[in-house]
Amino acid sequence: MPTRGTLPIICPFSGRLDYPTIPDHVLSTSEPKASRAKVHLAAPDRLIWLVVGAIVLWGVWAFGSELMLNLRLNHEVQSLRDGNAQLAASNDQTRKQLAVATSPAAMEEAARKAGFARPGEQVYVIVKPSDSAAAAAVGETAAPSAAPSAVVRKATKGGGGVIDTVEKWWRSLWH
Repeated sequence: MPTRGTLPIICPFSGRLDYPTIPDHVLSTSEPKASRAKVHLAAPDRLIWLVVGAIVLWGVWAFGSELMLNLRLNHEVQSLRDGNAQLAASNDQTRKQLAVATSPAAMEEAARKAGFARPGEQVYVIVKPSDSAAAAAVGETAAPSAAPSAVVRKATKGGGGVIDTVEKWWRSLWH
C-alpha cells in the first residue's frame, strides 16, 4: 500500500504498484547503446550464415582443386597411352625387321654389300663415274687419274686374318 501523502502509480508494466516505472520508449541510462552494426554481426542467425558461407566457399574451392587435378591426371594418362601405342608400333616394326634380317636371303645380301662372295664367284662392282670422268667422255680434257668408269674385282681365296675367318663362317652357313 502507498504511504501517506503519495499517490500510487498504476502501470500495466510494473509488478509493484508503489514504484514508478519508466516506459520502454524513454532512454533511462547515460551509457550509449551498442551500435546496430555490432549487434547485426554478432547476432546468432548472422553468425550461423557466416559459418555456412565459409563452409560453402571451402567446399567449392576443394571441389575445384580436385577437378583440376583430375583433369591434369587424365591428360597425363592419355599422353602416356599415346606413348605406349607408339612404342607398341615401334616394337612390331622392329620384330618384323628382325624376322627379315635373320632370313638367309637378307644375310646373303648384307654379306654381298660388305664385299663378300661365294668361293669361285666373280664379283663385278660398278662405280658411278664422277663429273670429271663424264667430262672426259664428252671430249673435254680431264686428269687421267680422276676416276675410272668401272672397277672390276675378283674374289680371291685365303685373304688371311679377319676376312678369312668371316669367309669360312659364310661358307659354313651354306654347306
